[in-house]
Amino acid sequence: MRVYSVDPSDPFLQTLAERLVDGTLWPDRVRPSEPLALASVRIFLPTRRAARALEEAILTAARGPTVLPAIEALGETEPGEGGDEDVLGDLEARSDLAPLVRTFAEHTMPAGSRALFPSTGPDAVRLADELLSLFDQIETQELEWSRLPDLVERADLAAHWETTSGFLTYAADSWRRHLTENGKRSAAQARIARAKASQEALGDASGPVIVAGSTGSIPATRRLIRAIAAHPFGAVVLPGFDRTATPQDWQALAEAEDAPSHPQYGMKQLLDALDLAPSSVARLAPAAAGRSERSAVWSAAFRPAAQTDLWPLDRNRLDLHAGLSAIAMVEADDERTEAAAAALAMREALEEGRTTALVTPHRALARRVTHALARWDIAVDDSAGEPLLATPAGIFARLVANVAAGGGAADWLGLLKHPLMACGSPQDIALAERLFRGPKLAPNAVLTMLEDTGPDGEVFAQALREGLGPLLRLRGVHKVAEFAAAHAAVIATLMRGAEAAAEHQLADVLASLSKADFFTIDAQDWPQTFETLTRGMVVRRPLQSDAVRILGPLEARLQAFQHVVIGGLNEGVWPAAPDAGPWMSRGMMRAFGLDLPERRIGLSAHDVFIAANAPHVTLTRALKSGGEPTVASRWWQRLCALCGEASEPALARGRRLVALAAVLDTPGAASAVERPAPRPPVQVRPTTFAVTEVGQLVRDPYAFYAKRILDLRPLDPLEADPDARDRGILIHQVMHRFWACGGIATNSPQEAWREACEAALQTLRHAPEARALWGARLSHIGAAVIAAETERSACWTPIAAEASGEMTIAGANLTGRLDRVDASPEGALAIIDYKSGKAPGTGEVENLLQPQLPLEAMLVRARALPLPHKAPLGQLAYVSVGQGRTPVAWRIIGAKDPAGTAETLALKAAENFAGLVVRYRDPQTPYLSRARIKLQEDREGDYDHLARTAEWMN
Repeated sequence: MRVYSVDPSDPFLQTLAERLVDGTLWPDRVRPSEPLALASVRIFLPTRRAARALEEAILTAARGPTVLPAIEALGETEPGEGGDEDVLGDLEARSDLAPLVRTFAEHTMPAGSRALFPSTGPDAVRLADELLSLFDQIETQELEWSRLPDLVERADLAAHWETTSGFLTYAADSWRRHLTENGKRSAAQARIARAKASQEALGDASGPVIVAGSTGSIPATRRLIRAIAAHPFGAVVLPGFDRTATPQDWQALAEAEDAPSHPQYGMKQLLDALDLAPSSVARLAPAAAGRSERSAVWSAAFRPAAQTDLWPLDRNRLDLHAGLSAIAMVEADDERTEAAAAALAMREALEEGRTTALVTPHRALARRVTHALARWDIAVDDSAGEPLLATPAGIFARLVANVAAGGGAADWLGLLKHPLMACGSPQDIALAERLFRGPKLAPNAVLTMLEDTGPDGEVFAQALREGLGPLLRLRGVHKVAEFAAAHAAVIATLMRGAEAAAEHQLADVLASLSKADFFTIDAQDWPQTFETLTRGMVVRRPLQSDAVRILGPLEARLQAFQHVVIGGLNEGVWPAAPDAGPWMSRGMMRAFGLDLPERRIGLSAHDVFIAANAPHVTLTRALKSGGEPTVASRWWQRLCALCGEASEPALARGRRLVALAAVLDTPGAASAVERPAPRPPVQVRPTTFAVTEVGQLVRDPYAFYAKRILDLRPLDPLEADPDARDRGILIHQVMHRFWACGGIATNSPQEAWREACEAALQTLRHAPEARALWGARLSHIGAAVIAAETERSACWTPIAAEASGEMTIAGANLTGRLDRVDASPEGALAIIDYKSGKAPGTGEVENLLQPQLPLEAMLVRARALPLPHKAPLGQLAYVSVGQGRTPVAWRIIGAKDPAGTAETLALKAAENFAGLVVRYRDPQTPYLSRARIKLQEDREGDYDHLARTAEWMN
């Protein structure tokens, strides 16, 4: 029996190729001289990626053209490949299992237990995924289904687990019956059958049969390895085998309670199955074989818990500094910095001419590193591929589903502005965007609003209705197959020019779902159901020879790189949290014979043990994730505990990378920003002023300049919550309509108020949330408004509303529209301004920092408004409507002498306005940002970011 191992510090596939070519792995250690000798060799490897890499390694080792051996990937089966057309794919399996979850909950479970099971499509699919994983595990480990019914009783668990156990029995029977009736096999059954067929074919072997890189973690593979090891032409090459471990170490591992989480636990199980002692495993060394202190250090760090008392002896016998000499340990503040440091380490390796790869199960970290490397135009090949729903075509499909199900502004604009969108011109899209800037619209109300904008909007809306029609027409409950078929039809109509691989895969997914005998869901559930069904599907692109690699732990197992970055070394990430899943407790798993979750930790530890023995290694972790503190991976903690002060140089090398990462994102020194003071030519300066904007010219001339001269207007937020401005517009409309309907002079002021509110709220007919909010508020304040107006009617009578006027002062036009003008029995006029928020203070008005009312008084005094009669000024007043707990509040300016105050302020405002006009006709007069800074210091303006106020004020 020939069993070898490639030391973790040696390149696995290169060593395997060299020893195959030079004859070491042949039965008599001599390779036949005929040129086609390698064609008789059959090699089994864990992954297809490893098989492709071995082909390249053999061509390199042969130093010339040669015939390649037959190389097969263990355990990988896909429908349509290698005679596996009858294998049930993941998507079809989800489609078959999800209805079982729903059906059992609805028809079999006791009423009180149904809450434990999902009722929505996405939840059912998620649980179906977990169920499929459990069934795959059961079949892979070749356990007896008959052990399920009395599982809870044997595991001595609480009675509520009987609910789950009963469902598992029901689902397992249905699952096996479905496979039989449809002539299908599960992926696990296909893997077992393939391993069995390979084992039976060993009798026909005419050349070496080699299984390499497998840990034999599943029974079928273990049997195949045992058969190959016993074959006269067979050879087994183990990965990551610890040849530095002593017999005492192996014995301690056999007795350790935490043995399943040890990196050599799988090796121990395999050797026990082969009836071999660890000492029987020979080293398969490369041409330039050496000895690495690194393996011995990591071997000591991974000792079982019961053996960690030997660490003091390990420190004395090991050269810790040599073992850590080419290791950098990065402890970053957060995951973003961790990714930047990892990318820097990889860039430095490339600049030094070393091959490099990132090995991590942390997909978010992998994406961040990819983006960080892109700033240096470094191409990346990610073994995990790109999630289908993250491709442009996948994003388009998600947006289509969200929009059809009543998505909001972000979904609509994301779809309309998507580069693959085939419907709508830039003008059409801009028109639609304007409709979303304001209160949140009702689902799909944008189509109706587009039709109301005119002919162009109507054409655009019709095109969208026709394109989205197949999904929009599916309201209520329908089968998933119907939604999938409609979704495919919409994409075919609206999407153009997608990447071929992603487009074809998306079309295949929807075509498969449209044929599935799936359960029914509500239309609102389709977007999440679609995303859940396609979760885990990836688009893989051709390997780029010049790209750096990002690999998952399994894909990296047999790969060799001169520099490896091991990322995401935090508990819960690597290793992942030992989760038993929703369908079985740990006790049930143990009673049933399933591997406990800790076994996965052992497999992960084995992957780290291999990757950490590369010539140069960078270990990375983040101290915080999502703002929360993290816990260092147990392997990181063990290494630091063993090495103590000897790990300081490695940590220092990591701090250097973190410091460099910080420099990358540190902006350069910025020169002090001066307060903006633009001086535009006189000919472009305004000569017409509204009374509402003169105060802005007084307080913040730069904002006036940006609005009137640069013609810049702030955009309303998308789906904004109603704010003070919206409230003000609505209050003005209601008060104007209330008096237009007769106000308190009618027979029913309450009815007049209600009609005014209804008319004003019509502007929000497509925004039901805002309409409901303001409708309730207006209904609440109606009685207070009527009461206040009734009290005022004893002294004042409204004679005009929304009255506009214009006059010339110092050669400039002053325009205004007054909210309301009242008249007293004596003939005096009161000028009233409605406020939906806090009214300006009397001091602000009298100092003309808020000159609107005094300027309106000047318009009235100059007879610039079409009032019914001419009369002296009697009062300036603000009325706050709908503010806080006080529905109506009046503020009279100059309460002691309102008439004299109004007259005085009108004349003073006219004089000040004339001075402003003359001042800003001077080309040297700047439009200074925040001229009256004391008043503005606590207020945010619409143009502060343009003026860079926060910079020059500090």
